[in-house]
Amino acid sequence: MRWKISSGGRDPRHVDLIVILALLIVILAAGRFYNSAGSGKPGTTAFIVPSQTVRW
Repeated sequence: MRWKISSGGRDPRHVDLIVILALLIVILAAGRFYNSAGSGKPGTTAFIVPSQTVRW
């Protein structure tokens, strides 16, 4: 199927390119967020000591 370039509005190829670039930016930002979230001092819930009264 060929692209139909209309005289009005945006070319669908440009819209696709903009969407792809936006998705790449979101993916890279999420990757940086998850990589930086693990660094630093761990919270108090990082290590949970089980109770001695628990029966399995």
